[in-house]
Order: sequence, then structure tokens, then C-alpha cells
Amino acid sequence: MTMFAKYKHAFILGIQNAMEYRLDFLLGLLSSVFPIMIQIFMWTAIFNSTGGNHVYGYSYTQLILYTLLASIVTRLVGTGFEYEINSDIKNGDLNKYIVKPINYFTYRLSCFMGTKIFSSVILFTIIAIICFVVNHLFGFSTQVDRVFLFLLAVFFAIFLNFLIYFCMGMLAFWLSEVSLLFGTINIIFIIISGGIFPLDIFGETFIRVVNVLPFKYTIQFPVNILNEKLNIANAFSGLLTQCIWIVLMLLLAIKLWEAGRKKYIAVGG
Repeated sequence: MTMFAKYKHAFILGIQNAMEYRLDFLLGLLSSVFPIMIQIFMWTAIFNSTGGNHVYGYSYTQLILYTLLASIVTRLVGTGFEYEINSDIKNGDLNKYIVKPINYFTYRLSCFMGTKIFSSVILFTIIAIICFVVNHLFGFSTQVDRVFLFLLAVFFAIFLNFLIYFCMGMLAFWLSEVSLLFGTINIIFIIISGGIFPLDIFGETFIRVVNVLPFKYTIQFPVNILNEKLNIANAFSGLLTQCIWIVLMLLLAIKLWEAGRKKYIAVGG
């Protein structure tokens, strides 16, 4: 079996896993409707009470669009394989990947990208419907060039988020039990990525901190392209920053994997 065929098989395996749990995915999607409605009511009340045209630099339409899109992009870039990495390391299942001529990182990436096929078809369809409705109700005009930049930014965001969580999964080499920690870290990552609220509401000090971190480039950045919070020049600058973070996180993932393998062998021996 050629190297490409191995990872193609892993990619197809990811698609099959996603299809197997499609009901869970759709139920999870429905469960997000209620918190979205709460946020929409909240932002409507805030705009009505302030009487202004903008809140935290966003117009009412931009914030409604942000609320809807951030929830969807959070699901698009979402992971879950970190628990499998933890299981592989703790239960010794990593051995079968080490002894075989297969790269564990590429195998995990292939599976992860495969799982994104089914959800991407559903979620991008929903995004198209949202844009159509918002354009019709609020007179918003979704520009074609922004759609292409948004799609590119989401693709980079999915890869960047994979690298972030792959690095997080490597903690299992050094910590005895990290699965419980993953849940807490995941919530923190979603908040500082802008997955619940725009980061602008947390104040300038908070923004200065998150600006030097990669997380906002996984959710807030793609969303702010499509809702026109960012101009085109800033969108291209953000795409470049995404690429830089991808390279840095890739190097970190390689280093952690190499160090972790030495630790894993030492424990196993």
C-alpha cells in the first residue's frame, strides 16, 4: 500500500466516523439554537437601551451575524481527537502506529479532515441560508470576494485548530490524566477564540493579550471577514498571520511529538 493510499484510507475512515455519528451532530446543532436566541435577545435589548448605532464597534446587523456565524464556525473548527490521542498514549495503542510505517501526525490529520467533510457540507449550507436571510431582512449585502476570503480563512482555521489541539493532546505524554483537563481547556479556548462573544467586549487589556495568541484566528477572524467588521486589507493581513501561526504550531507539534516519543519509550521500557 502506497503512502498516499494509507492516508486516503484514514481520510475515508474519518468520513465514515462522521456519518456514523451524524444524528449526534444534528442534535448538537439543534441544541445550539437556544443559546443563540438568548444572545440575539440580549444584543437587541442592549441596542434598544443604548439607542446607538454601534456597540463595541459593531452595528446591530454585524453583531447578529457574528452571533450566528461564530456558533457555526466553532463547530466547523471543533476537534475531539485529543481524547483519542490521550487514549492511544495511556493504553499503549500508540505502539501500533510506531511500529508501522505510518506517520501518526499525518494519520490524525487525515482522519480529522475526513470528519470535516460531512459537517462542512451541512454547516456551509446553513451559512449560505443565514447570509441570504440577513441580506433580505437587514439590507446587508454579502460580497463575493469576502465569501472567498472567509472560506480560505475557515480552511486555515480548521488546520490551525487541529495543530493547537494536537499539541494539547501531547500533554498526555507527561501528565497522568488529562482527559478531564481537556474539557476545561476547551471552554477557555472557545472563549478566547471569540466563539461565544466578540473579544472586543472584554476590554483593551484582554484584547492586547489575545492578539499575541493564535486563538482568535480560529473563530473571530473568519467571522469578522464575512460580517464586514474587517476591511479587505486587514483580512489579507489576518490570513498571513494565520499562515505564520500554522508554521509555528506545526514546529511546536513536531518538537512535542519527538520529545513525547522519547518519554513514551522510557516509560514503556
